[in-house]
This record gives sequence, C-alpha cells and structure tokens, in this order.
Amino acid sequence: MKCIFCKKDSTKSKSVEHIIPMSLGNKKHILKKGIVCDVCNSYFSNKIEREVLENKFFMNIRFRNFIESRHNRIPLGQALIPKTKYLAEVNLNDGIQIQIDEKSFDLIINKKINHLIIPYDRNIPKDCQNFSRLLGKMALEMLALNVIKNEKDLLDFVNEQQFDTLRNYVRYNNKRENWVYSSRIIYDENEKFYLEDGNTVDMIFECDFLATEKFEIYFIFAYKGIEFVINMAGSSIDGYLEWLEKNNNISPLYRKDSNFGYKLTPDFIKNNRDKC
Repeated sequence: MKCIFCKKDSTKSKSVEHIIPMSLGNKKHILKKGIVCDVCNSYFSNKIEREVLENKFFMNIRFRNFIESRHNRIPLGQALIPKTKYLAEVNLNDGIQIQIDEKSFDLIINKKINHLIIPYDRNIPKDCQNFSRLLGKMALEMLALNVIKNEKDLLDFVNEQQFDTLRNYVRYNNKRENWVYSSRIIYDENEKFYLEDGNTVDMIFECDFLATEKFEIYFIFAYKGIEFVINMAGSSIDGYLEWLEKNNNISPLYRKDSNFGYKLTPDFIKNNRDKC
C-alpha cells in the first residue's frame, strides 16, 4: 500500500483516518488503515486539526451544540456575568459548572444577578490557512473514499498527478500558500432535517463535490449551516462563484437531483416544495 499524501509505503500503518475530525462530529466517514499512513495521520492531527479545533469560532459552535471531542468531552464555553462583565468558564461535561469571580458570586447570592449571557461567536473563519488546508485534506480523502475500492484503485489514485498540487499544499505547503475558500451561511444553525418518514434529525455536517464547466472540482463542506468551498485545483473560487450566479445562489448541496444532504431534506427545501 501507498499513502495518498506522501506516496510512501504504508503497509504497516496501524491507524485509520477520520476524514472529518471526530471532534467535529464525524464517526462514520473513515479511511481504512494504510490509505493515509501513520506519519501523515499524526501530522494532520497535531499540526492542522488541533489548531482548527482550538479556534474560538469552532469551540463556540461545538459548545452550544454539545458536539463532543474524540474523548467524549464538550469544549469549555463562556458566560458573561451581567453588571460585573466577568467572563466565566462554563463546563457542561459533569452537569453544569460555572467558574466565576468572588464579586459575581456575591451578587448572585444576593439576587442582584438572575441570568447569564452566553456569547454567540459569528466570526466565521474567512482567511485561516490551517482551515484551508483542512478543507483540502477532507476533499482529497472524501474523494478517495468514493473511488478507492481495491489495491489497483489506490495505486491509480496515488499516481494521479492532477491532485499533486492539492496533496502538497495540504501535507507540506513548502510555498507557504494560503488557498482561498468560500464561506457563507446557507441555512439556520438549528435547521430541521426531515427523514423520509417525516421525523426530524439534527444535521452536524454534510459534503459533496461540484464539477464546473471549466473542468474544476470543488469540495463543498457545510457545518451547522455554514458552507465552506475549496477548489481542488488551486487557490481560486471564481468558477464556483460563476456557478452560483447561474444557479440562483443555491448551495451545490441542494442543486437539482442532489441527495439533499444524505437523503435528508432541510426545512427550507421542504417548505418551498410544500408551497408549490
């Protein structure tokens, strides 16, 4: 076996690869041992994923949606104490624990404060190199999951030169690039998703690919209603923006004949259908 990133022998690799980090809610999309070698797996975990997961935006969105880490822990959150303006630490892992200062504690005990304010971070990462590289990593791995069925497929994928620019950016980035990517809100964070039987479920993330008329392949990744898009060929999203203009700005995840997010239909799509 050979690793799809470094192209070195990966026969003795012992770790599976989570395409989307477990701490972002992924438990099912996994590449078997050897498709990504242990060295590359460790690099992604320590040098790219860790910094993204520690980003304030992702910490905040995971906290308020109770999305656990790979160690089954919800990230620590914050609560603003009225009057004192103290920013308290909130731990949801063992009941609800709030660490506050003495002044705030006294005001609460004396019933001078009867509520807390949970900050809602809306600063979507728009120019984050590590997140850009994470998007590229997920793109290449998700494509590998879809096309690699046997050893021959793996070898063909490793030898496919059109992906070398992306794999080098993701794994090494010797040129110190920062590929652009698109980010926008496409539905509400608490959007309801309908099963075929009419019941609803929560959607944490969804993803798909978009091939444009310019022979570009874009990777589409939505996380709690925020759509991120990266070009697998290089640092440009012009083709994606042109596609949006021609398709009334609908997300490629919900274009005609798509699976509506793994055969789940969001409320905004269902409502439009019901009105027709």
